Amino acid sequence: TITKELSYKRTTSQLVFALGVNRLVTDDKIDNDNFKWRSDFYEWGVAFNTRVFRNNNLLHAKYGLSLQYNNLRPDNDMMFATEGGKTVLVDSDLDLDVARLRYVNLVVPVHLEFDFTKKQVNGDKTYFPTHKSFRLGVGGYTGFNVKEKQILKYSQDGHDIKTKQKGDFNVSDFVYGVSAYVGYGEVSLYAKYDLQPVFANNDVDSNNLSLGIRFDFN
Repeated sequence: TITKELSYKRTTSQLVFALGVNRLVTDDKIDNDNFKWRSDFYEWGVAFNTRVFRNNNLLHAKYGLSLQYNNLRPDNDMMFATEGGKTVLVDSDLDLDVARLRYVNLVVPVHLEFDFTKKQVNGDKTYFPTHKSFRLGVGGYTGFNVKEKQILKYSQDGHDIKTKQKGDFNVSDFVYGVSAYVGYGEVSLYAKYDLQPVFANNDVDSNNLSLGIRFDFN
């Protein structure tokens, strides 16, 4: 039974939320030695979904605005520091409970989405629902870094200490990458990869790979 004709307009909007793990890729290899598995990301934003062809529901253009929160968590009591204009991992000389570099990117994602939801016919009217079947999206994003800081937590002389180091860790100002998702209904598996290095001035480039789950709420 069709109860909401307006929900099947040619252009609809969704609230996007995603979360998962981050991995640095250096020299074409994932760095599992220096970072904890709990390095993570989450993303939230708004997307608009436009059916490309008037009378066919398969192909959609999806575009919007998102904030991507990326966290890198060094292992072995290491922390990030800037030396000679480069960002490196150094021994903190502390028994760290938490070491986390967070950088936030504001991006414009654009995807070509294949939605296998079938159209519905009710009398002389045809409706084009979305997010009711298998979906596949491929595309990318571009934007800029808006914030970066390092958070350290440790115990010293019986006191729990938390420090926030705000400033320039040489995180790239300009952001661009590729992304894709595949799933069913409103839930999908999600991957994104930054084509720009995380740190702009380092001699060896490290790029961020994110893997997780994505929700597109109508």
